[in-house]
Amino acid sequence: MTQEKAFEEFVVGDLETPPATDVDDGGDSTPLAAPEANADDNNKREFRRSLSISEQAQELHESRAPSFLRWIEVPLRIMNPATGVYLEEATGHAMDVCSRGPINQTGSFVGSAILLAAATQAGGPNMPVYGIKASSLLTVATMIVGIVAGVSLPIIGAFVDHTDHRKAFGSITALITVVAVGLQVMVGQNTWFACFLIKIIGGFSLIVHQVCALAYLPDLSHDVEAMAHYTAILTVNQYIVQGMFTIIIIVTGTKMTNLQTARLAAGLSCSVGVVLMGYAWTFLFRKRPKLRDVPPGSNLMTTGFKQLFRTSRVVFREYKALKWFMIALLFSPEAGSGVVLAIAVTFLTFFVQMTVQEIAIVSLVMLLCNIPGAFMSRKMCKVVNPLNSFRMAEVCFACTNALIAGLVTGSTQRDKNLLYLFGGLVGFSFGWMFPSQKTLSVALIPKGQEFEIMGLMSFFGQIVGWLPVFVFTAMNEAGLSMRWGVSTISWFLIASFLCTLGCGSYEEAVRSVEHTSEKYLNEFSLRSRGNKGESSPEGGPTTTAMTESGRDVPVE
Repeated sequence: MTQEKAFEEFVVGDLETPPATDVDDGGDSTPLAAPEANADDNNKREFRRSLSISEQAQELHESRAPSFLRWIEVPLRIMNPATGVYLEEATGHAMDVCSRGPINQTGSFVGSAILLAAATQAGGPNMPVYGIKASSLLTVATMIVGIVAGVSLPIIGAFVDHTDHRKAFGSITALITVVAVGLQVMVGQNTWFACFLIKIIGGFSLIVHQVCALAYLPDLSHDVEAMAHYTAILTVNQYIVQGMFTIIIIVTGTKMTNLQTARLAAGLSCSVGVVLMGYAWTFLFRKRPKLRDVPPGSNLMTTGFKQLFRTSRVVFREYKALKWFMIALLFSPEAGSGVVLAIAVTFLTFFVQMTVQEIAIVSLVMLLCNIPGAFMSRKMCKVVNPLNSFRMAEVCFACTNALIAGLVTGSTQRDKNLLYLFGGLVGFSFGWMFPSQKTLSVALIPKGQEFEIMGLMSFFGQIVGWLPVFVFTAMNEAGLSMRWGVSTISWFLIASFLCTLGCGSYEEAVRSVEHTSEKYLNEFSLRSRGNKGESSPEGGPTTTAMTESGRDVPVE
């Protein structure tokens, strides 16, 4: 029996099997009355149809990882919480986020080194270099990345949505990200501007890579509690590895200069990325069939913008909770965009006058507190639902940030000690907020439209996600205290919280997309086998598309 045939029988079942018959002595056939057996068959068939996309893909394509390399994934293996089955794409996510953690952390080390090198060349942090204050360089870089990412995401989304290269795209962006961070080992007084440009390229590639990885996330499970489990474990894994990375940098960098510490961080994070990202995207993530063909009269450069407009119109008209959640994302700082990181590193470097090692200690405190925050997210998603958990985390983050702006007034040891304390509260809020945000995203998205709407969410998160760093930079260029620039993060968070109040009932929002789940599961099993001309259970080859009515319907 071929692997494809076995997969077909396992996933789809004999949907069109005729009723069993019992043959009597005269040779007449009569239907066999066996309601209990039919009930069992239905239960089995229901179990088969409830397999997640990742589980189906794992059944269809076995892992190609050599046995002598499998030990690499063992510490990060994640089981399905309901079945206890090891899910390889969940482990792939764990390895991917664990490599992104050190890469994100390296941004603070290299970013601080670039700022200090630029300030030295300019003659002071408030002196101009390339037309702007040296202290504004990092926030300007973040703003450039945010704007370019927001404009290009529809094209990227179309490429992955209308081709079967989702895995290839994720692999390529992983490679560019790792190479970019590796090149930053050359940061120095004479090379800081080249590293500044490389940092922009790497930051953009990282955002695109996260979009590709997020497209795989809803495939892990369509159960909200299972997704809360996955996102919490992924967050904990990321921050444990990031914390270990930071400890290594702090311990080994005690007698190093700022530039030497930054180079060490870049080299080590590059090594981690090569191993973890390389393994995950080579062996664990599976290929995905394209969701649909490019519409007639369109191409990959234009169809993304057209689809973005159509999807936005449908979501805003038919899915109230999803609409307000995406509006809230306009003001909520995106974890991967580096908005908060750029502002924080600039504030700590110039206003509080911390060294790279002291900034690393603040980062370590944040990371350690991320872990209880992630478990808080997992608990609150169950107790009060993901929407309310996300709201509560945003308010917690906003209040903590306001305390930093109000109480940290200079560069004394008292101010630094306060930041170690507040760094823990910020870390707890981060660890709580972003897993809740991911769980909520999965719960609100119509099934079969995951990448399309994940791309739309990323677009909303990026298109004006640069506003906080723009406001901070404008206030810094105008000569206002950085404390006031830091305080603007709280205002954006409160605006995001207020937008979520328009979502309405979480339970009603989830019910509005439940009808799409099983249809997409069956549709995926047919597409994965490549039987485009094979009849579907309803009688014809189908694919799904989001229509103006807001419902997924079959398209001949």
